[in-house]
Amino acid sequence: MAEAVLIGGMILLSLFGVPLVFGILGVTFAAVVLFRPDIPWEFFAQTFVSGLDHYSLMAIAFFFLAGELMNYGGITQRLVDFANSLVGHIRGGLAHVTVVSSMFMAGISGSAVADAAAVGSVLIPSMKRAGYTSAFSAAVTETASVIGPIIPPSIPMIVYAILAEVSVGKMFLGGVFPGILVGFSLMGIIYILSVKRGYPRGEKPTLARVGRTAWQAFFPLIAPIVIVGGILGGIFTATEAGAVACFYALIVGGLIFRQLTFKNIWEALLRSAHGTAKVMIIIGSCTVFAWVVADLRISEKAANLIFSISREPWAVLLMLTIFLFIVGLFLDPTPSLIILVPILLPITKQLGIDPVHFGVLMVINLLIGLCTPPVGFLIYLTASIADVGSEDVVRESIPFIIVLVVVLLVCTYMPSLVMALPNYFYGR
Repeated sequence: MAEAVLIGGMILLSLFGVPLVFGILGVTFAAVVLFRPDIPWEFFAQTFVSGLDHYSLMAIAFFFLAGELMNYGGITQRLVDFANSLVGHIRGGLAHVTVVSSMFMAGISGSAVADAAAVGSVLIPSMKRAGYTSAFSAAVTETASVIGPIIPPSIPMIVYAILAEVSVGKMFLGGVFPGILVGFSLMGIIYILSVKRGYPRGEKPTLARVGRTAWQAFFPLIAPIVIVGGILGGIFTATEAGAVACFYALIVGGLIFRQLTFKNIWEALLRSAHGTAKVMIIIGSCTVFAWVVADLRISEKAANLIFSISREPWAVLLMLTIFLFIVGLFLDPTPSLIILVPILLPITKQLGIDPVHFGVLMVINLLIGLCTPPVGFLIYLTASIADVGSEDVVRESIPFIIVLVVVLLVCTYMPSLVMALPNYFYGR
């Protein structure tokens, strides 16, 4: 009965257009009143605030700011130019450049939306001028942006690491190979479609051009090495790495590229504060929700339901994959993680599935939801940039989403692909 109130209430409030935060708090309040009326009113405020009282959450604010500073600091165009010198000569060159640029940007911002906005604003108009359809340009940018939170640093992986009490460094490393696989897989389907449709290719690169663009992009390219290398080397924590990334962005954008102004910095602070506040409010409200889920033993009921069907790890993973894919259609990754990790993680632990492996799978799966209707934000963002209908973007995205799902299944049933780097650097 409690799960019906929580799940049914969330669906009903979503249909009426109630904002996510109020929907979560509303169904939580209803469940407490109905099933735990003995809990005092102070419970809501105390639990909400305690959910935000976590040192590692500061990393989210820092990485938001670092991404904004690097975008304002002229990073994007230099990365695009370097990517163009590497893959622009392949059939469908600018589409490949979009994917490679997103892979480069992934090592800086950790946000799919930020990457889509930054790369899309540069490359979607260029692709349209070169003869690519508007819908195709938007679809490529949309699905390539998913790479952003997979390759480290990653804001969703920080959230999962806090919830699951696992190493942020392990989570970051777990996303490296899957992120690269996503990138190359998207390039494969782009090549097939480009040959079929006769999309153009760019000029063959010269060694001088590659060298020049590589030097121009040198400082942005080593940012991920500084961030992840510092964490792995024990020089600083993930939270401190976010602060270092902000300082690095200020130096590169302000002193080296000389494109950061005081106005840009102020705008970056405002945008990052807005993004951080949205995430923090959701985290606080979902903390209350997660406490109620645990108190009402909903995770145990979910485990019993799943285990009544099968206790085989491969079958349970398939069921959870399908479930998470459906959830991703309606909820953004961050609230989905906060709501579902307390429910699903105990199930996977009983089966001996590594929490880092499962965390990477959760993040990839929920990120695909950003590219699928009805709620997928990346659809509407890229459609707006390309000035095309969202339904056209959805239609063009189908082959790319199929590729993303295939990569997800490969990572699901080949755990070594995810766990190779975490095991190598941290040991089993």
